[in-house]
Amino acid sequence: MDKVQSFKDALTDAANLSGWSLGKSELESEFIERIVGDVLSKLHGMSSSHTAGLFGIDVRVNKVESLLDMESQDVLIVGIWGMGGIGKTTIAEVVCNKVRSRFEGIFFANFRQQLKTGSMADLQRSFLSQLLGQEIRNMGFLSFRDTVVRDRLRRKKVFIVLDDVDASMELEEWKELFHGSFGPGSRVLMTSRDKHMLTNVVYKTYEVERLSSEEAFQLFSSKALKNCISTIDHICLIKMIASRVQGNPLALVVLGSSLCGKSTEEWYSALNKLAQNPRIKNALRISYDVLDEEQQSIFLDIAHFFRRFEQEQAIRILDGFYRRSVIYDISTLIDKCLITTSHNMLEIHDLLQEMAFNIVRAENTLPGKRSRLCHLPDIVHVLEENKGTEEIEGISLDISKLPRQIQLKHDAFARMDGLRFLKFYFGDLTKDNNDKLLLPPTGLEYLSNKMVYFHWVGFPSKSLPQRFCAEHLVELNLSKSKVEKLWTGVQDIGNLRNFVVSYSRYLTELPDLSKAKNLVCLYLEGCSSLTEVPSSLQHLDRLEELHLYFCDNLRSFPMLDSKVLRVLAIHKCLDITKCPTISQNMKRLVLEKTSLKEVPKSVTSKLEYLSLDGCSKITKFPEISGDIKRLYLSKTAITEVPSSIQFLKKLETLSVVGCSKLESFQEITVPMKSLTFLKLDNTGIKEIPSSSFKHMISLVTLSLCGTLIKELPLSIKDMVRLRNLALDKTLIKTLPELPPSLTSLTAPDCESLETTMISINTIGSLRDVLNFGNCFKLDQKAQIAAMHLKIQSGEKIALDRIQMVLPGSEIPEWFGDKGIGSLLTIQLPSNCHQLKGIAFCLVFLLPLLSHDMLYASKLNFSKIYLECHVESKNDDVAGDDDDDESKYKFLDHTFLQYNLRDKFSIFNSCHSDHMFLHYELELDFVDPLRKYSGKEVTFKFYNRMSNRKSHDIRKPCKLKSCGVYLHFDENIRADHTS
Repeated sequence: MDKVQSFKDALTDAANLSGWSLGKSELESEFIERIVGDVLSKLHGMSSSHTAGLFGIDVRVNKVESLLDMESQDVLIVGIWGMGGIGKTTIAEVVCNKVRSRFEGIFFANFRQQLKTGSMADLQRSFLSQLLGQEIRNMGFLSFRDTVVRDRLRRKKVFIVLDDVDASMELEEWKELFHGSFGPGSRVLMTSRDKHMLTNVVYKTYEVERLSSEEAFQLFSSKALKNCISTIDHICLIKMIASRVQGNPLALVVLGSSLCGKSTEEWYSALNKLAQNPRIKNALRISYDVLDEEQQSIFLDIAHFFRRFEQEQAIRILDGFYRRSVIYDISTLIDKCLITTSHNMLEIHDLLQEMAFNIVRAENTLPGKRSRLCHLPDIVHVLEENKGTEEIEGISLDISKLPRQIQLKHDAFARMDGLRFLKFYFGDLTKDNNDKLLLPPTGLEYLSNKMVYFHWVGFPSKSLPQRFCAEHLVELNLSKSKVEKLWTGVQDIGNLRNFVVSYSRYLTELPDLSKAKNLVCLYLEGCSSLTEVPSSLQHLDRLEELHLYFCDNLRSFPMLDSKVLRVLAIHKCLDITKCPTISQNMKRLVLEKTSLKEVPKSVTSKLEYLSLDGCSKITKFPEISGDIKRLYLSKTAITEVPSSIQFLKKLETLSVVGCSKLESFQEITVPMKSLTFLKLDNTGIKEIPSSSFKHMISLVTLSLCGTLIKELPLSIKDMVRLRNLALDKTLIKTLPELPPSLTSLTAPDCESLETTMISINTIGSLRDVLNFGNCFKLDQKAQIAAMHLKIQSGEKIALDRIQMVLPGSEIPEWFGDKGIGSLLTIQLPSNCHQLKGIAFCLVFLLPLLSHDMLYASKLNFSKIYLECHVESKNDDVAGDDDDDESKYKFLDHTFLQYNLRDKFSIFNSCHSDHMFLHYELELDFVDPLRKYSGKEVTFKFYNRMSNRKSHDIRKPCKLKSCGVYLHFDENIRADHTS
């Protein structure tokens, strides 16, 4: 019966299909030609040639097909959304060609273009003509609402593409048609650069992703190079161009085609004019041109000033610009793909940003008469030459990019009455940015009273202009400034939300803030000359954050009345002896290095974060609420951790470092599911109950450095989430079996340590150096043998390397080649194509650097790295070398970086010979060696020492001896490539 029913269903479906009928006046030969033509058209649509040269198209087409759900008999409407030039039309075309054989009727139209050149009636006529054929044309024009039209369409399975939809009013006439007017299995595909346009029409929307770096490289190369062989210059330029256009296919195709056969100099020139290319420019401007005037202005503001701003902060400032909420406008810009958000930050495509720059440049040939300035030469010209005018609304300058010192005049901003955004910042903190932008001793004469956002890091004057009006300010940031006093008297600063004067070490007093009723955040870190916080703060009932780190001379602190205060941070204010009266809603409280003796329970009732580090007069563990997540009590005088700690269900971090009076750790009898970080360093704790290890089931980091602990319980192997274990300077004698999850283990200066039960699996899982420095009783041979066994096993190794530090000077026997000092020359065997990894053993003469030399040179960091040189007597290698013209340097590889000024850093606390063992599997390191089978190779080991300003000193390592071990894998073929 089932088979009979299936036949009936098939016949019913066949009866509903519209086929070909031979007209009375039509010749059979013409009729056959029409059928053959239709079949060829469908076969052509199934051809893969449609995607040739369209790199990355298949992935995107497959995602659209998935949304179309071709097996469903429902009528589905799917949208494709993305910025201009991103490939929406191309994807729609490929999808249409790929599936057209499954449909009885196809309609593809550029909605925006057809309405621009014709009427809605023309578009509807074309639609009905293509889908219903000659019969409809003979009947004259019929509308979508005609019964005969609806009846015919319901019997057809159609595929409709409306490309570049941009008008919601015109789309309304189609929406009714889309629902219930097509045959089963019909599909409608709509593309638009306006997400809102699609929202009320389509079922699902696909957002087109930008091309990946590799796809962009391939697409551009195919257009710019065609059949030419690329040079290194070409490859570097293509990568630069691909990065600049950020995966926009239209820009890659247009630019690539225009640069085919051109010189690299012309490529560089074209890159700087990318957004001015007519095709690219027209594609990008469509969405901008349909905005209203104020939305266009907001877009230009974002492009010039608010890229990578937090969305909430940008909206707050823009609200101040336009004296109204701009949330709807921001949403519109996002819907039209003019801006995006990523991790709550505003973003904009480089091409759209360049378009915005060009729009503003077109306002006037003179920079001083443009609305927005963010290009260095324009800003320097305007400020140095006093060319500013009232047309300037915003300036953004990265001070670190100034090539020289700039001296401003006292009236540099005198004519900029329209200025509402001023941002002078340090983009590169590694440079010396001090005194790059100077003012006369008298300071500035004038700043615009329309200022909404005033951000000048390192502001070089003692005060703001005498007549400066802060009425419209939303944010004020004068961090690292030389300001002593901002203004005198009471200003109406009701719009002010953020107030930042951090590290302004000359600031002696704050202005009266009683009218800052909307102030949310006040940052005063590092204001070391500030002696008091004004009493006006107690009236700020919307204040949420107050930061007072490193205010060393702070003497008084007012009662705070804010019911919404969530964060209070006070550090190194020794005159504070009592806990401030603060909000019951406090979430984060930092009272470090103060003279507090206790923290009332009323204060801690809802805290999630409490730090009392350095409060040496606190003797009692504070009463903590169940909401606490992070608790820092380092260098306090507490004598015990109460057993109630185990009932803090949300506690993630507990640090009691340096609590020398703390001699025991309470037994934990219930699982602590949230605790991940426990630091007990330099306490008097002698042991941790075995049951406590068992119940700290989520612990990731355990630090026991400098404690009196002599042994770890065997149950530590069951701590399956433990990743970091620090045992520096403990009295431990034996290391038991450790959990396989461990990725970092340090145990230097464990003078009692004799044996370890570290498995080869643990050695292979460690991501940091396994440091046994100054562990003189340790059985070194067992550690070295375990490392060798792990290497030979061929099993997976974390980060493709193993590193170990051990006392001693005897290079293990399995290192076949050995040498004296920091240089080693070996003859590579003939089977280097089978090289899998390479190990080195370096025996250091310690200390590495004398104390006097360290501080005289102002060095901070050191890297151990090697150079590999190969004999170049033949023509098969070429290159130059500073030391020997007959050798070619083919590899420069860093092993390890460590802090020279940290006395506990690797090697720094070692005063006798130590070995550093390093095994490397990384292809970038091993592959170059594979090319030189039978060659003589020299390894040179160096220290490269540097300070924070990247000034380097390179010296040969102080090595007593060194060794190398080559690890081969017979399964690697001679033609192996990476």
